[in-house]
Amino acid sequence: MRYVSLILVFIAAGLVICAGCTGTDSSPATQAPTVQPTVTPTSAPAEPTKNSDLVPGPTQQPESKYQVVVGVDKDTVYGTITVGFRGGMGQNYVNNIQVDCYYADGGHETKELSADKVRDTVTFDGGQKTQDRIKVTVNYEGSVGSYVIYDSLVPKKEIIPMMK
Repeated sequence: MRYVSLILVFIAAGLVICAGCTGTDSSPATQAPTVQPTVTPTSAPAEPTKNSDLVPGPTQQPESKYQVVVGVDKDTVYGTITVGFRGGMGQNYVNNIQVDCYYADGGHETKELSADKVRDTVTFDGGQKTQDRIKVTVNYEGSVGSYVIYDSLVPKKEIIPMMK
């Protein structure tokens, strides 16, 4: 049990390190508008969104004893986006995990992961050749609050420098 906890801590630390910005950007910074999450049943109908909803916002990690891990994957052939709950040290404090998907065509859908079941997954029908935005908000019980632990475009596109 001690080794499993140690491995989870290293995985969580690796995700925190990878989530940070490592490069510099010479363009002026633009802030994504703050959207208050609404509590819905397991799925919300698609509604049109603005193009600015495809701009990821800042993320935050709670104290290490409250951290949980989610995995996000987009199938390159069918465009299906799968978000899975992988547990973590803080899983006993989680009230719910809300996953928002902002589609490239302007649609928006919200689903909820079960905090009681490790390996619980939700899927979204993303675009095959487009980037969609996934935002994961973890709502904790009591005074811990809520944290956006993941907010990114999927699949991540790499910029390949041109050779002269």
